[in-house]
Amino acid sequence: MFKAGQKVWHRNGQYSGSVIECDGDQVYILQDNGVEAEFPARDLTTTPAAAAAAAPTARGQAPAQSAKPLPNRRIVPADITPEHQRVLDMIPVRTRQTVAMLFDANAKGRKFSALDTAEKLNVITDITDVPYRVMREYLGRPGELGLLMGKGIADHRKG
Repeated sequence: MFKAGQKVWHRNGQYSGSVIECDGDQVYILQDNGVEAEFPARDLTTTPAAAAAAAPTARGQAPAQSAKPLPNRRIVPADITPEHQRVLDMIPVRTRQTVAMLFDANAKGRKFSALDTAEKLNVITDITDVPYRVMREYLGRPGELGLLMGKGIADHRKG
């Protein structure tokens, strides 16, 4: 079985993270984007090469042989935990208002206020260029997070 803190990869090559806990055959991992996930132990491996070799390939391409970190991925409603809501609530009000205004102006009828937690976090990430895992690192320091996000918002407005 796996040990807490051990790096593991899903055999499909799409997920990786550090083991948080093992409960019977279920392994709970913390992915690089801050999302906790649960997998059967048989679906995980301790070597990235084994995950890449087992992953299906597109159009007969050879499987990837490098252990590059996986790119950030979108948060989906099934990922949401109470921690995600705490992170969203910690984002300074002025930052959320600015993100909402920018989103509403370009969303073709959709409103930021009508989005669920996962969608709001994804929109905030898109506009501020601050990934969720970084937001989580600033828990308890909303002023610093607001400054970081303010830079991302300014850059977003320029581009």
